[in-house]
Amino acid sequence: MQEIKQENQVKTNQEKRVFGLAKSRKDNKESNYQKGRKYELYIKNFFENKEYKVYPKGYIEKRKDGGIDLIAYKNNEMALIQCKNWTNPPKQKELKVFVINCDLYINQNKDKIKDKTIRKLFITSNSKQDYGVKCFLEEYNKQNDIKIEYIIINTED
Repeated sequence: MQEIKQENQVKTNQEKRVFGLAKSRKDNKESNYQKGRKYELYIKNFFENKEYKVYPKGYIEKRKDGGIDLIAYKNNEMALIQCKNWTNPPKQKELKVFVINCDLYINQNKDKIKDKTIRKLFITSNSKQDYGVKCFLEEYNKQNDIKIEYIIINTED
C-alpha cells in the first residue's frame, strides 16, 4: 500500500511539472506577443516623430496583417515595415517571407501605390546580424529595384 501511495505521489509531481511547464510556455508565448506589440508601437512612434503617418496594420488586422506590421507614409513615400523584437537575430528565412509579403501587397494594391516610392523596411531590435541575412541582403539588393533596408532600432527600455 505504501508503494502505491509513493508511486501516485511521483505521478502527481510529474504531472505538476509537465502542466507547469506547459503553462509557462503559454505565458512565455503571451509575453512574446506583448513584447512584439510593444515594439511595433515603439517603431510606430519612431516614424511618427519623423513626420510619417503610420497605419498600424499588424495591430488592427492582427494575424491577417499579411506579414506587414506597419505602413508609413510621408509625401510620395510608402514604407512597408516588418518589426522583430527578438532575443536572437532574425534569419534569412524571415527576410524571404517579408519580401514575398511585400511583393504580394504591392501586386494587390497597384492602384493605390502607382505614384509612390516604395520602401521595404525590416526593423529589428537585435544588434547582431546573421551571416545568411547579410549574404541574402547583398544578393537581393543587387538584383532588385526596391531594396530591403535592414535597420536596427533598439528600444530605450
